[in-house]
Amino acid sequence: MLCLGILLCLLALSSSIGQDQEDVCNLLYICDNVSELKSEITAVREEQQHQTEILEGLPWCVTKPYPLSCAEVSKTTKLHIRVPEYSEDPFEVACDQRSHGGGWTIILRRNDGSQDFYLEWEDYKHGFGQLGNEFFLGLDKIHAITTAETQELLVLLEDYEGDQRYEMYDDFKVGSESNNYILESVGSASGDAGDSLTAHQGMMFTTKDRKNDGDEDCAARFTGAWWYRNCHVSNLCGKYGDNTHGKGVTWNSFRGHDYSLKRAVMMIRPRTSALN
Repeated sequence: MLCLGILLCLLALSSSIGQDQEDVCNLLYICDNVSELKSEITAVREEQQHQTEILEGLPWCVTKPYPLSCAEVSKTTKLHIRVPEYSEDPFEVACDQRSHGGGWTIILRRNDGSQDFYLEWEDYKHGFGQLGNEFFLGLDKIHAITTAETQELLVLLEDYEGDQRYEMYDDFKVGSESNNYILESVGSASGDAGDSLTAHQGMMFTTKDRKNDGDEDCAARFTGAWWYRNCHVSNLCGKYGDNTHGKGVTWNSFRGHDYSLKRAVMMIRPRTSALN
């Protein structure tokens, strides 16, 4: 029994010595490679600093690519644009890349009556509807876009017999809310629909809860919102499908006051795009 105890003690001592030798070897390896380890740590820190600089510059990288209008792209029908005069944050718009050379940003679309347009000032200020169907972009955005760069306006119209017409204006500009979104300019008109907008130039925007017209309450009288002047020769925000005199979606020089059009679209693009 004594011999067995001595043997076990020797085995335990041998195991302890082996572990100590392994630890010593590990320490020697670390000491021999301190210089290399320092280089690796330095490289990691440099990479960390590089990634930090990338992250700090990310806001600039994210906002930089956003275009200012649909004229800066060629194929998409929806797009996020950024107009600094409106906001540093981008917002989505609908584009028309087919009509009259493309590059148009749509600001109003009527085509089936699914969206109520007899709304209040705040609705017209911010915009409403669905970009894929009927909508109004919003007077704040329209003001910002038309202030940032000279815009031309294209109005597309269609009746229920399939007759399609257009009218183009070469200097469309809307004022700010402080000026009640006055229709500052439309420019020269051309097209085959006839000019039913120039008569509204210089008028402030009117809604059913904000009267800025020069006559009786035109918005209530004609169930719409517009740059009314005693009262209108166009009413593209009127009640869809209503053929009552002047109450529908009308353009007097095409189909007159007693015909609510099947389709009406207003769209803008930088005038410089048409010149290029």
